[in-house]
Amino acid sequence: MFPSSVIRKLANSEEMLAETQNFVGLAAHMKGPVDIDALSAAYDALLEAHPILYAHLERGPDGRHQIVADDLLPKDIEVIELVDPAAEGPPPHFDQSESLVHLRVIIRDGQAQPTLYVHHSLADGHHMFSLVEEVLSYYTEVVSTGSIRSVTVEAAPESIETVLAERGIHKQKRSGIERFMPAMFAYDLPPSRRAATGVKPVSPVRVPMVSCRLSERHTDDVVSLCRAQGLGLTSMLAAAILMAEWQIRGTPDIPVPLLYTVNLRYFLSPPVSATGCTNPVGLATYLAEIDHKTRVVDLARDIADTFQADLSEGVIQQSRLHFSPQYIGNPPSLPDVVVLSDSGLVPPVCTPPGLEVVSTHGEMFFAVSAGIDIYFTQLFAGKLDVEYHSHGPVPERSLEAVRSTLCSIAEQHTATSVGLAQ
Repeated sequence: MFPSSVIRKLANSEEMLAETQNFVGLAAHMKGPVDIDALSAAYDALLEAHPILYAHLERGPDGRHQIVADDLLPKDIEVIELVDPAAEGPPPHFDQSESLVHLRVIIRDGQAQPTLYVHHSLADGHHMFSLVEEVLSYYTEVVSTGSIRSVTVEAAPESIETVLAERGIHKQKRSGIERFMPAMFAYDLPPSRRAATGVKPVSPVRVPMVSCRLSERHTDDVVSLCRAQGLGLTSMLAAAILMAEWQIRGTPDIPVPLLYTVNLRYFLSPPVSATGCTNPVGLATYLAEIDHKTRVVDLARDIADTFQADLSEGVIQQSRLHFSPQYIGNPPSLPDVVVLSDSGLVPPVCTPPGLEVVSTHGEMFFAVSAGIDIYFTQLFAGKLDVEYHSHGPVPERSLEAVRSTLCSIAEQHTATSVGLAQ
């Protein structure tokens, strides 16, 4: 037996992620040689800097989960070399009662794809990227100098409940979900595309994912359109996805609800570090009333205005305080909700000479019977990436509609700009 100690109980915002055994992965697609021994040393340094990562979850006497640390370190990095470059590696095995972190390296055609997996109760996407950035920084040091500088040990991240309370932010009457009320029980809804996955699995399974990447030209044109209109990229992407969803649903008179995440690190004072909180995320809402005359730019502007109003009233900052630790999926009385998480511009990461990260992708693992359906977007290496994680029957159709909508507004902006220049 190894000695163990309780670090802290999970807060409500984290408990739901323990109930669903939710692990998230962030993969880095590398170009160039990767030294596995050096990567293993870098991974050890990451765990030394963030000892919370080699904790695990246990249920306490009250039935709620708690973070427990012991003397057992996580397993070494897993290396899988695939002879068939089109093949998928075996599914990772996750058990939150054993470990909350895992690093796997898939090698195809001699090119490595490291993927860091962390339990979602510990980290959101921004937090995850910071960890990947850190491990690659350690890796660069090992390859370049043969050693790693002294590592600074970080304390366990706090929950969003603690972070908000320390800043005087408390639960209000509004959660933001009230915006969906006019659409609840108001329409004869078609069957949901987010069908339940069936019986709840014993261990987490991967949510199916399809993705696309815009060209640099189309990406530049979308960004240029945002600048010309004085709009943020998130609002434009949300509008494009809503328009695409409205088109493929074939129910033009039914509004489309939108729920999107907001990185509160940019809005809290004092600020929160990249790894100082488990999931410092707010939830913003919008109910899209779309018809054949609706323009993506106008929709984006209204989304942005609604966001600013909710932010100024403090609704978004405290939105997560309203949700209980159960996941039930899309309410059956409400049109399918579009869920979006936009990472915005992702900065380049440190790598040694001859090695670069050419792209990334995310993975989601749940043990849940309700269908998962969420879009992820980011701007990386000059190109716009769109991922669609969904249990829906034909996710490729939705993704193609989004890609087509984004390319269309990009081309329209280019044509308009050229016409004005002439």
